[in-house]
Amino acid sequence: MSLAGGREHVAIPGPSVIPDRVLAAMHRSMPDIYGDELLAVSDEIYVELPRIAGMHDGRVFVTISNGHGAWEMAISNTLSRGDKVLVLESGRFAVTWGEMAAFSGVKTEVLHAPERRPVDPLAVEARLRADITREIKAIFVLYTDTASSVMNDIPAIRRAIDAAVHPALLMVDCIASMGAERYEMDAWGVDLTLAASQKALMVPPGLGFVWAGPRALAAHRHADLRTGYFDWTARTLDGPHYLRYGGTMPVAHLYGLREALTMIRTEGLANVWARHAALSSKPTRSMCGCRCVKSML
Repeated sequence: MSLAGGREHVAIPGPSVIPDRVLAAMHRSMPDIYGDELLAVSDEIYVELPRIAGMHDGRVFVTISNGHGAWEMAISNTLSRGDKVLVLESGRFAVTWGEMAAFSGVKTEVLHAPERRPVDPLAVEARLRADITREIKAIFVLYTDTASSVMNDIPAIRRAIDAAVHPALLMVDCIASMGAERYEMDAWGVDLTLAASQKALMVPPGLGFVWAGPRALAAHRHADLRTGYFDWTARTLDGPHYLRYGGTMPVAHLYGLREALTMIRTEGLANVWARHAALSSKPTRSMCGCRCVKSML
């Protein structure tokens, strides 16, 4: 006897359950990729994405990839061979991001946190004060680590960097949290933020996002890891539409993303954050009679 019935619901950190509205928006025939309709969809997305991250000064880039592609875009556009990054470990994925940078010729140092605990901002400050030669060019940290669910205090880490009077770029991975947890890139002093489509942004895997602030854009001018596909300079907003995506646009994903961003805008981003906080913290009694904690996503 099969126990399957109804719609499949997978309760894992991601990919998350896709709303019917997003699925319906993606279920369509292919339009003229050079026509005004798709350009309008793309324009809406590029207006909404900075709002989601709280970025008012900078540029957002979209890559046809998973979150690892967003990592690669961040690395290749801001760093050079021989640069050093400080990886703030609070689970698995920050270390993996650092390993990707090392593969490209970047030196990495891991600052470990206690198991299943967030990064200690005082330890970050002490390490940066010890970097007398300012060898460290960037700091990699996850807002929330998917594997461990540990959440880091990004404003406190920014204050630690400032207290050490250190020029390193603060780069934050929000793949597991963008759209679910309060995040204010500019207000918190973050130089670069990245995320992906498949979790709280409610779109199937396949889109990566990088929000680059002024200091990250300035570092781009001197980066020597730049590649043709991920290069920010090549991804102009002025030329042919396809240059925003490094080639043919991910048509169905763009329609789905527009719908997801419309849902967030309609509810209100602050209300979305509040709803996720409530559902993740309050046990509720299920129909089976046991006490369960509802999934965040």
